[in-house]
Amino acid sequence: MQREAVRVATAILCKEMLRPGQSTGLGIRESEEVEARMRALARLERVSGKSGASANGSATQVGATGSGIISGSASPAGEERERRLFTEALRDGYVLCL
Repeated sequence: MQREAVRVATAILCKEMLRPGQSTGLGIRESEEVEARMRALARLERVSGKSGASANGSATQVGATGSGIISGSASPAGEERERRLFTEALRDGYVLCL
């Protein structure tokens, strides 16, 4: 269940924070910092999305159906890696405050 929540949050963050060609109102320095922090999450989200499940569903849809981006198909080490990448990207709230 926690893994699904992390994956949904990752997909939403990537969708909102890494929109190509869209002006976010951030300066160059801030944009580069957000991109650097989100880089590993974006890679993780792309891999998860290619694994067959939809990353476009809402958090409620995922919770209601009980299905995740990749349900139960990876090891506990993979789950820990996902959690670590997520917390590293958001560790001080910088990405979320922009």
